[in-house]
Amino acid sequence: MASRMQSSGQAHPTVLIVGDSYIRRGEERARTTLGRNLGTCAQIEWLGLGGMRWHSIVPRLMNWLRGRFPPDVLLIHCGGNDLGKLRSVALAAAMKRDLQYLQQRFPKMLIGYSAITQRRCWGPVRLKKIERSRKWVNSEMATFVLGLNGFIVRHDGIRHYMPELFLRDDVHMSARGNDIFLNSFVDCLRALFA
Repeated sequence: MASRMQSSGQAHPTVLIVGDSYIRRGEERARTTLGRNLGTCAQIEWLGLGGMRWHSIVPRLMNWLRGRFPPDVLLIHCGGNDLGKLRSVALAAAMKRDLQYLQQRFPKMLIGYSAITQRRCWGPVRLKKIERSRKWVNSEMATFVLGLNGFIVRHDGIRHYMPELFLRDDVHMSARGNDIFLNSFVDCLRALFA
């Protein structure tokens, strides 16, 4: 990690957490609980956008990077809004292609994949069907990202049968759900920088 820190000129490792509304809401929650940097030694930047779909990740990231050093760590949580709209095979292929491009473009940047979490509702798609797709995509991406020498953030504590973890819309997380979600990031980042 030291060589990555020196390449960006920062005293602390830099982390960019990018993704959909879970990231935007997670940042808001983190500010009032753990702090913007999640109580870690890292300098964390957040780039969350409600409704973000996977095809927006690379353009949004490249726009953010203009005039900046790439982060030491890129942590992505996205893809949930694509489930049920894209075939799982097509989604996983796009994710792999984009992550491989990012690794080739920024070889010193460590890439992390935050697993797509369970929800209580996925629009008109049946929960059982979407659960199979979600698990398959997460499994494919875990294998792929680990093959890139990256890391995985799992969210095993977020379960669709626990209504207290979700807001009334059955998609976004309550304060308690957000805390579980963010603590998965904290545990992973602390292990990474230990």
